Amino acid sequence: MKLVTDPADPRRCKFSYPHEQCWREAEYGSEFCLAHGGKSTEQAENKRMYHLAEVDSRLRLAELSGHDDIKSLREEIGLVRILIEKQVNSAKGDIDLLSRCGSINNLILTLSRLTKDCQALEKDLGELLSKQAVFRLIQSMCEIVVEELQGIEGYEEVIDRISERLFSTVGEAQNVEALQLPSP
Repeated sequence: MKLVTDPADPRRCKFSYPHEQCWREAEYGSEFCLAHGGKSTEQAENKRMYHLAEVDSRLRLAELSGHDDIKSLREEIGLVRILIEKQVNSAKGDIDLLSRCGSINNLILTLSRLTKDCQALEKDLGELLSKQAVFRLIQSMCEIVVEELQGIEGYEEVIDRISERLFSTVGEAQNVEALQLPSP
């Protein structure tokens, strides 16, 4: 059992002898040392935190939604992300983190493959739009805006500015194979 050196140490056991207080360090989560009936709550606290993290993980997975064919893939992606996060967060220090690099790297490669498969499936299911489809969508939207603003003085300049901004934004999107539609 560890001894404290400072008489005012808050970790000092609260047991009192007739002439002085015990100099041992109290157990984690207790006011007394092991010799004086103190029981550590560290293991129970760690277990509690583990269960809370599990609940949080399950809630995050429950938020995943979408097409039934890709739902399980999205859940797997969510699980892998949670596993990566747990591996990194549970590291006790830099050396421990370095020792986990191999398993973290494997998880990242798995995440990459799952994400690629999910995107391919979404594209096959028609849930992704190509750049050309987005350009056509912008053109249709601009036509709607033109119809709605007709008759307002100077509407042509407004339409031109809106069109230019929309087309340049999509045109600047590089290294994007397809753009995902927002969920309804």
